Amino acid sequence: MSYPLDDAEQLIANAEAQMPPSTRSRLIAKLRMGKHIDEAAGELDISPKQVFSTARVLKPFGEQLDATLIEQRDPSLPHGSVTGYNKRCRCPECRSALQQRV
Repeated sequence: MSYPLDDAEQLIANAEAQMPPSTRSRLIAKLRMGKHIDEAAGELDISPKQVFSTARVLKPFGEQLDATLIEQRDPSLPHGSVTGYNKRCRCPECRSALQQRV
């Protein structure tokens, strides 16, 4: 039985295979056009969970995703709160507020 020499390298390889650069680029483009992450991911046949999982493994993509979500977020929502998250905001501040509550 063969085991990967470096688990981190394997995680990165798996993330790249499951969500290749072209898919990541198309997702970011859809978000910049104002689509919600759930809708944009669905159009690309991936789940939002997969998007955020990939973003945790592929740091440059995660940074780009967070920057895009901040850019496109609704300024009228209370960001950094569970209320913002419940109103479908997925910016890093609203995601963090949800994690702190759990």
